[in-house]
Amino acid sequence: MTQSALAEAVGCKQSAISMLESGQSAKIAQETVDKIASLLGVPLEAPSADLRPQAPAPGTPHPHAFCPNALCYSNVPYVVNGELLFWPRPQPAPTAGGTHCAVCGELLEQRCPHCGAALGAGACCPVCGGMLVTNTLPAETNGEAWAAQRRREIAEWRSLTL
Repeated sequence: MTQSALAEAVGCKQSAISMLESGQSAKIAQETVDKIASLLGVPLEAPSADLRPQAPAPGTPHPHAFCPNALCYSNVPYVVNGELLFWPRPQPAPTAGGTHCAVCGELLEQRCPHCGAALGAGACCPVCGGMLVTNTLPAETNGEAWAAQRRREIAEWRSLTL
């Protein structure tokens, strides 16, 4: 689904979808985020709460880390322009908790793996644009079908772990 098609489906501008993908979710109304999540089949933990991670104030360390494992349930897959991306769910940073993912045990990342920039909210680095979680699936994988099935699995897993 293109940004324009998604924007039309949820009743917002294409630029809002672009901002969301680039990690600027704080600039988008929660109602729009809820509509996008619903349309894409991505469950939000508490519909009435603003769960979008906020960027830290300049000069302060980022309070979260993410799991770099594409197959971890903490990373929600979705497809943009035919490319499979993963929205990493923030986890407590190693200084505040553990150094490993609470879901799969992988070593957590605190910075962009490509340029070392501080994390933003989203699937891609706000500085270099690189994907935070690398797609490790075989090239012949149907990204749309796999992502849809995986989101259903994640929703089921979350319902069992809450």
